[in-house]
Amino acid sequence: MKENHQGKKLRKIVMGLINAALFIGAIQFLFDSDPFNDYIGWGFLLTFWFIRLLLTGLKNIADGQKNLAMLNIGLSLIAGIAVAATWITYFFGI
Repeated sequence: MKENHQGKKLRKIVMGLINAALFIGAIQFLFDSDPFNDYIGWGFLLTFWFIRLLLTGLKNIADGQKNLAMLNIGLSLIAGIAVAATWITYFFGI
């Protein structure tokens, strides 16, 4: 039981750090002087939104709130498509 609690706490801390890094990176790229970096900032912000929606949807499934979970998972799928489109456009210039 103690190991499971430690694992959940560690996972929560790591995900918090990843979310904070994505959000701070998005703000940094959006408000710098190079206009091309705005695209990277929006990609980071979309990635942050995608991860938050996906984790919230999975938590709602575990809590038994199926309708709210379907909404969050559906929105995360839309955000995932937007993330993929943003990064494919950025890396391949399509």
